[in-house]
Amino acid sequence: MATPSKTTTALSLTESPGRQLLESSLNDYVAFLRRQPAFCGTPEQHQALVKHVAQGNELIKLVSAERLKITRQLDQQKHDWMAIEKQLTDPIVKAMQPLKDAVDHYNREMLRVQEHQQAELAPVDSTDGTKESTDWLSPQIDAISLPKNVKLDWRFDVVDVNQLPNGYWKIDEAAIKAAIADGAREIPGLRIYAEPVTTFRK
Repeated sequence: MATPSKTTTALSLTESPGRQLLESSLNDYVAFLRRQPAFCGTPEQHQALVKHVAQGNELIKLVSAERLKITRQLDQQKHDWMAIEKQLTDPIVKAMQPLKDAVDHYNREMLRVQEHQQAELAPVDSTDGTKESTDWLSPQIDAISLPKNVKLDWRFDVVDVNQLPNGYWKIDEAAIKAAIADGAREIPGLRIYAEPVTTFRK
């Protein structure tokens, strides 16, 4: 299972001969990998497969390096343009903020009034089980509605974690992983186990 070798000089993503050479190298290696049996039963087979995958990773890095030759300059240009964009738009953002704050205050006030009116308009049952009659002395007021361009974005704050139903608890994976990294091997309610992970290096 000898690994094919091909020179990597003059490879390129942009120049025609170099692009063809690069694609040819990659295609040859893909064909080579597809001919290899996906079976690992001996230390020798293990080492050979690790070597093949490691060489594939090197080819992937080679393509990424060729791409970086092209995109680094574009990334710098993008960064420069974003700086100019921020310089031009920051004054607008700052000038709009007081207006946005005023609209937000109005929306919150309208929502507060709406909630108050809905509570007032809700029918209240009397002690004998019948609905209370309408108070003809109190005028009927239609509930205020929010402006048409305002939508409600439902959010939450936890006020009592002990009252949360089980379905809304979340396991703190970061804390668990940190504890295992520190040597914890037994945590109630968890099965801690090891999985082999191969590092594919030449």
